[in-house]
Amino acid sequence: MDVSTANSLDMVFVLELYQKAFPKEERKSFALIERKAAMGSMEILVLRENGKRCGLAITAIGQDIVLLDYFAISPEYQGQGLGSDALFLLRELYRDKQFFLEIEELDETQPNFRERVRRKNFYLRNGMLETGIRIELFHINMELLATRPGLCYEECEPLYRELLGAAYRNMVKKIN
Repeated sequence: MDVSTANSLDMVFVLELYQKAFPKEERKSFALIERKAAMGSMEILVLRENGKRCGLAITAIGQDIVLLDYFAISPEYQGQGLGSDALFLLRELYRDKQFFLEIEELDETQPNFRERVRRKNFYLRNGMLETGIRIELFHINMELLATRPGLCYEECEPLYRELLGAAYRNMVKKIN
């Protein structure tokens, strides 16, 4: 498994997986992601197993902090441990920064509750830690997981502001 910056030949794969893996209401404009990547505030990464594209990771980069904004393994590669391998490599890639991600809050009333539990357990098994930070992001209650203890929302706020621009005030709210 290796992780590298997506090149122009990778972009069709990345965009296709991005559109398949994430609901429309949770996707940012891919043109925006590409612009932010060109400016250096985001990275579009492709995951490869034995030279074949198998997943994507899109990160938002702050001074001392990195958000794993999107992470997906192609369906044909799921269940082979590649997600764990990729997450390990991403954590290593950003080891000098606080690495964090958002997951949907566990809410038994939601139809995808079991999926949410599986997702959270996956991240916890792979070294992510609960932070106790809950936010409302795009009207969805989320919790933040991080690689190191001590993450506080105030560290995340500038990154969200940069990522979302003027929409930030309406799109991100700390819950607790």
